[in-house]
Amino acid sequence: MNRSIPLLFIVAVMLSGWAYSHAKMTSTIPADGDFVGAPEILVLTFDSAVQLTGVELKTAEGDDRDLGDFSAERAQSFTISVPNTLPPGEYYVVWRSIAADSHFSTGEFFFTVVTEVK
Repeated sequence: MNRSIPLLFIVAVMLSGWAYSHAKMTSTIPADGDFVGAPEILVLTFDSAVQLTGVELKTAEGDDRDLGDFSAERAQSFTISVPNTLPPGEYYVVWRSIAADSHFSTGEFFFTVVTEVK
């Protein structure tokens, strides 16, 4: 009987990891690596509800670009306005979130603004 207690503990720990996995980003608009005309919005979608704690839009040189406000409420998808027209170039979106399991997540995606979209 004493041997079964450690085994039960290991199984419980393994199952708890499945139940509390981190939220993951499932899609973005513009899509990661896309060539697009200057976007008016960014959309970040996750596989479960998160609290978005930060979003930055940066040029390839690291300069910040303005973004509109986003909801501080937990949600699965966030739409953020891009108030100024972006000139052609490469842009990075860096985001931070807190999942329902209280774990922090970070990530980034990039897109390139072009004058002619093919």
